[in-house]
Amino acid sequence: MYIKRIIASLATVLVVSVSVGQIGAQQQAPGSGLTLSPTRGEFIIEKGKTENIQLTLRNKSGAPVIAKIEVNDFIANNRTGEPEIQLSNNNSPAASIKKFLTNIDDVPLDTDEIKKVTIPVRIPDNAVSGSYYGVVRYTAIATNSEKKEGSQVGLTASVGYIALITVPGNITEQIQAQKIAVSRNDVNGSLFIAPPTKASVTLKNTGNGFTKPFGRVSITKGDKEVYSYEMNDSDPRSSILPDSTRSFTDDIKNVSSFGRYTISTGVSYGTGGTIITLKSSFWVFPLWTIILIAGVVALLIVGGYLMYRRVSSTKTNRRR
Repeated sequence: MYIKRIIASLATVLVVSVSVGQIGAQQQAPGSGLTLSPTRGEFIIEKGKTENIQLTLRNKSGAPVIAKIEVNDFIANNRTGEPEIQLSNNNSPAASIKKFLTNIDDVPLDTDEIKKVTIPVRIPDNAVSGSYYGVVRYTAIATNSEKKEGSQVGLTASVGYIALITVPGNITEQIQAQKIAVSRNDVNGSLFIAPPTKASVTLKNTGNGFTKPFGRVSITKGDKEVYSYEMNDSDPRSSILPDSTRSFTDDIKNVSSFGRYTISTGVSYGTGGTIITLKSSFWVFPLWTIILIAGVVALLIVGGYLMYRRVSSTKTNRRR
């Protein structure tokens, strides 16, 4: 199990990824020499219309650079929902934003220079209604005068802006419930010696639009609620991409005592008219309860053995 975790961790490090739901207002990739803000935007653009992405780039490399632009597709990680950038430009999916971004140019930046960048997003008249997404990525490249040994400009890392675009029309918003579970150290279970520390709600977007589920998660022991929280309560709420699965994971408390617990939620999306119910149960057996039970079992075994010896001895004496 530990080997699998190590392999999974290495794979995560090797994947170039950007978070949709947790990305902040400003991001700098280590060594890139660039900062970019904002790093995420959502647009609703009618067919035949154009809107602009407004970005601010800053060169912090210590030398003049060219901020080379590239538009990449991404796929959503089916566990966390975080997008994994596809660096290959081949076989772009139907939901790619590449076809909507025109007149995009690299940006020259002097040392510590800040520039406002405008990227037009034009939706054709014949565009298909639905959701589109992608990453606008800038990489710092040394200018000709700086392409020499000892240049401090990072040449590999980059900063990115995630664009989520909705083209209105025949859009279906629909969610399929997958599971609700609790875990400790990233391992789900129904029986815990040490108390679980996290709860996750896994949902699949089966529609053709972005969806932002929300709902209250409750943990009860018998008839008493011991803990509750609001799922996906960030501002803005995190989205599930079309035809993607995402687990919303949060910390939980007050589930350390012995007993049977039930975790449940009612998940809504869109206008909140539809509610999906999920429920699961789990047991917590603290170590002291296991020791106590083992002690009781041991006493029963010893007592039974002594009783057996006594009965056997009595029968033997009677025969004599």
